[in-house]
Amino acid sequence: MDASLIQLVTDLVMAEMSRGEGVKPSPSPSPSGRRLLLVPAPAASGAVDPLWDGLREVPGVSWTAVRVPGVSESRLSGARWIDPPLVWDELVHSMEAVVLPVFRLEVISRTALLLGDVPASAAALAGVMQGIPVLASAHEVDQLKRSSGRLPGPFLSLFHQHLRSVEGMGIQVLESSALIARLGARQAALPSAGKGRDVVTFSDLEAAARAGLKVLQLTPGTIVTPLAREKAAQMGIEVRFS
Repeated sequence: MDASLIQLVTDLVMAEMSRGEGVKPSPSPSPSGRRLLLVPAPAASGAVDPLWDGLREVPGVSWTAVRVPGVSESRLSGARWIDPPLVWDELVHSMEAVVLPVFRLEVISRTALLLGDVPASAAALAGVMQGIPVLASAHEVDQLKRSSGRLPGPFLSLFHQHLRSVEGMGIQVLESSALIARLGARQAALPSAGKGRDVVTFSDLEAAARAGLKVLQLTPGTIVTPLAREKAAQMGIEVRFS
């Protein structure tokens, strides 16, 4: 056989083998920046929260976002989207904070009742148990509060009870602008990634009041929920950070 023909056949065979194996892409560089976990939930009908636009503008963040039916991945371009894990502890433990851009009534109730049967409540509970900051949007919470005049009293009472429960766990329910500001200010938003962080509870305030304390001195990074601050003011206890 002619040498040129042999070379041609060889080249064709090698090209076919390359197409079959595929060209392995060069490994992408490891993501840099703060590791934040975004766990969305479908928004209520007609709800438009400006938080998503703000999340895209937060500098120095490496987002990992959990896929949830009804939420388009295009809402947070540049994020690494993953399927919900079977066990959340390991994933949450590797993050500096858990962000819930939609904090629906169903998620609030499930979290308050310690039910981790949907991604948002599962991630929130894992964050609480591991001392990782959990930040949630107050958009739909505020919508419920504005509709309080049309809602039955028992419903409102249960809603506020569940909201107080999740805030008592240390979950921070913030307006969109405040949440974005906390994420943008690294030290203020994410104190020490939560390892061993303290949370001020109502029981702590009761103990301080029984001891006759007028000043509660706390270490930086301690979580003081809005409810705890309100109760402290009612008890005449000043909260200070050393």
